[in-house]
Amino acid sequence: MAWAAGEARLRGAELVGWTIQGRPSRGAQPTPAGRRHLVGRMRIPPVGYPVSVRHSYGDAATALVAACTAADLLVVGSRGRGPLGGLVLGSVSRACLAHAPCPVVVVRPQPEQSSSRGRVVVGVDGSSHSRQALRIAADEARLRSAVLAVVHAVYWDNSGEELLTPANKQLVEWGRKLVAAELAATGVTGRPVVVQGHASEVLVRRSAHADLLVVGARGRNPVTSLLLGSTSENCLRHAHCPVMVNHTRQPKPSGRAHVVVHGVI
Repeated sequence: MAWAAGEARLRGAELVGWTIQGRPSRGAQPTPAGRRHLVGRMRIPPVGYPVSVRHSYGDAATALVAACTAADLLVVGSRGRGPLGGLVLGSVSRACLAHAPCPVVVVRPQPEQSSSRGRVVVGVDGSSHSRQALRIAADEARLRSAVLAVVHAVYWDNSGEELLTPANKQLVEWGRKLVAAELAATGVTGRPVVVQGHASEVLVRRSAHADLLVVGARGRNPVTSLLLGSTSENCLRHAHCPVMVNHTRQPKPSGRAHVVVHGVI
């Protein structure tokens, strides 16, 4: 909620806090007084920004996805209820990431950050998904008056069957050309960062000095509509800052923001 309030303030957006419970027994619908009682029990932290609180019954992910439009921003926590809750995404967050019509930000528990780091990090790999993430990251950097770090990781997985193996210097040069081409194709101004290593590890390290990490959600699994790409998945698990995931082409935001608060009833 605190992070979403800051984002809404940057955008001049409406901030909507949703709390969702399973359906009442026997299909009974709550009375208006009952709804007011439930909302009154919510422990909404003071965030210094107007919050519209809404309450509904049913499946949380289904309700949140239905509440969003392509122009919104959906903010969720990462708490899983299983024994590995600290290592995996919760089912609600995962479903929202797979099906929401708008960018989704996952905010994991982090140590208190006293001030902005003035940096937005985005990972690019030449795909259409990362190109769209680059455009969105540029918007986020402009909102924050922050530096946009455009990160590309280069790594050669030597199988032992190659006739020629590129030198590290050559890999870095290829990476620089790719980033330059992506910046030119999108019209985005950013600081190119080409680093040797696996993409997820590089992005997680860079997130330690960022206010926001933006990634695409390209998955190479046949069921990509349900699974994130491995890089996005690892970033969501281990990044040191909130992670914004985008997997569809978005229109220009209209200035609304949605946030869901877990465990407030």
